[in-house]
Amino acid sequence: MIWRSQVSIAVVAIAMMVLTAGLAHGQLLEPVTASVTAPDGRVIEVTTGFVRVPELRNSRGASSGTIDLAIVRLRPSQTTARSTKAHVVLAGGPGESGTNLAMGLARQGSAALWQLFDGDVIGIDQRGTGRSRPNLASEVRYDLPLDKPGSLQDWLPRVEQASRRVAEEFRGRGIRLEAYNTHESADDVADVGRALGYERMTLWGRSYGSHLALATVARHPGIVDRLVLVSPEGPNHTWKLPAQVDVVIRRLVERGATDLEANIRQVLTRLAADPATVVVKDARSGTSHTVVLGAFDVQWITANALGDPRLIAGLPRAFREMAKGNFEQMAQIALLRRSTAGVASAMKHMMDLSSGATVERQRQIESEARDALLGNAINFPGFFEANAWAPVIDLGEEFRKPVKSDIPALLLVADLDPRTPMINAREIAATLPAARIVVIENATHQFDVFGSPAILGLFAQFLRGEAMNISTLALPAVPFQ
Repeated sequence: MIWRSQVSIAVVAIAMMVLTAGLAHGQLLEPVTASVTAPDGRVIEVTTGFVRVPELRNSRGASSGTIDLAIVRLRPSQTTARSTKAHVVLAGGPGESGTNLAMGLARQGSAALWQLFDGDVIGIDQRGTGRSRPNLASEVRYDLPLDKPGSLQDWLPRVEQASRRVAEEFRGRGIRLEAYNTHESADDVADVGRALGYERMTLWGRSYGSHLALATVARHPGIVDRLVLVSPEGPNHTWKLPAQVDVVIRRLVERGATDLEANIRQVLTRLAADPATVVVKDARSGTSHTVVLGAFDVQWITANALGDPRLIAGLPRAFREMAKGNFEQMAQIALLRRSTAGVASAMKHMMDLSSGATVERQRQIESEARDALLGNAINFPGFFEANAWAPVIDLGEEFRKPVKSDIPALLLVADLDPRTPMINAREIAATLPAARIVVIENATHQFDVFGSPAILGLFAQFLRGEAMNISTLALPAVPFQ
């Protein structure tokens, strides 16, 4: 039985059925149907299964291998007619589970949420992720040392060595890592739609999911009805702009974290000249460790913290403590990050490296990193490790061009997000004449989309095709500690 705690009616195994003929258009394999009761009492029919797709398509659409994509289809049980339209959830990361995201809607979605959907809701575990077969997750860690301050010079050889080991292991199993790129995933989305019998789809993409949604429009425009892009990432936005981190830090200063930038500069200058040696306890094991904390540790940890609203709220206090010479809290975080950092997913690295960046953007990143407050920490380690995963299919400059389409699109962008900043949305919308941008004020890269009545109202307007007269929506201010 799947999702035991959520299933309200016994799982009923139904016979395997082929919805389309031919491998290139996919097959639904191992379908299982269950029911989930939503908080409002609504009963959602849940069908899980796999769609088999080519591993690496050639110009004739053929492939020597296959991949089984895990999918979930959600349908309110009172719906009797078979829908030809679907809302497809494309997860971010890359590497997060689309089926888990869809099941979250089934378990927690309100009546207002379900009223948005004029068709079935589909979640896909993209190739290499979740329950899809094969899964490219890896537990190999980088083994970053504790007795030296963090630095690219010391860490990158370890990152490369671990990554090469994982790449060799997967290739030794017959897995063609070069098949894990956004072109193939966009074709997967189209194949899933055909396998399940949908003529049109609304694509809901967040972060990397929006990158994939745009690639799907570029390759299969005829199947896409509408686009909802949250924290949007365009074709040339995989690697982040270091200067946008500074933009967000300055906005935090303007909104109440008055001493944050000054304290960051002071702490980084101090640690660059004299790394801090701190004895801390591992919260997991209770054992003590000596951690030598350097400027890059703080840059890396801070760059990641800027994506989480809970962590942003604590940044001013954390830097005040370090400015006073108290590095214990940061050293504890550094201990955790260094001891757990690792490959995590070969799929993520291959996807990011194959999408890459134009030569112009790479030069811009390298130039900005020289003066940016956090250097190029926001792109560590992926930006630096192309050689470790070679061979990689570079999708090329044509792939990284802006996507041109008349498809209606709604772009939600957080104004405290350095990873997918507002300039991303503007660049994407420049070639989507039917696009509408709404800036979510006081939001970071991770903000609650479906739990906000105001945002649900925006979605409803957009999906009904109504004129939208709003360009900003303010969430509560960041509650700095």
